[in-house]
Amino acid sequence: MPELPSVEIYKHYFDSTSLHQSIKEVEIRNPEILVNTTSPQLHKALVGQEFTSTSRYGKYLFCRLDNDQFLILHFGMTGYLKYFQGDGSQHIRLLISFQKGHYLAFDDMRKFGKVGLTTNPDSFIEERRLGPDALAISFKTFKKIFKNRKGSIKPLIMNQNFLAGIGNLYADEILYQSQIHPLTKADKLDKDDLQMLFQEMKRVLNKAIEYQDRPHTLPSSFLLPHRYQGGKCPDGGEIKTIKAGGRTTYFCPDYQKKRG
Repeated sequence: MPELPSVEIYKHYFDSTSLHQSIKEVEIRNPEILVNTTSPQLHKALVGQEFTSTSRYGKYLFCRLDNDQFLILHFGMTGYLKYFQGDGSQHIRLLISFQKGHYLAFDDMRKFGKVGLTTNPDSFIEERRLGPDALAISFKTFKKIFKNRKGSIKPLIMNQNFLAGIGNLYADEILYQSQIHPLTKADKLDKDDLQMLFQEMKRVLNKAIEYQDRPHTLPSSFLLPHRYQGGKCPDGGEIKTIKAGGRTTYFCPDYQKKRG
């Protein structure tokens, strides 16, 4: 599933390809991906307009139009953007045609992605009760949201209402780099633990963006290039798997000691 690094990369891709072009046509091939809007409403909002800027929050991308409406994109499990001329893809769910002959496609093989409209991204974020963005949050706020939290750390940092943007893959990496066992209870983390977790969260997410969200290409000191059955930990031990919050979790027991 696309996590924060993927969506940040899609943001840069959108900015470099699709801004300041007049929209000629909009084709919604799978209306079931639409949320709180209809095909006619989306068509009316986009046709004849231009995208002027984008912003990302957690796993959501907001694409601003020159009529001050925003196209909302959530990429689900397999969604991505494709800017092209000529042939597209068999999995296009939304196709935007520009006057100059290029297309922007929202491609999503499994159709778990969502598309919507809003006039106020802040209200949209509040309505969905999303937590602070994992890349934008300050340490002061980070400490504050952990107050009185007692659940296991991995499901907690993956909870989008607690912290927006982190999924299963990068949660494993962040916890490995922080030397925290995935089932450690949040209330067992002291200030130094939280400082380490905060720093490594930012470092891992930024590194993932730098490496274009290709986990297997990350430095060998990262867990993700070795994150498979039978893989070896960067520190030399054997990678183990457990369930945390119902999700398969990879960790290094010799490096990530459980507390609480």
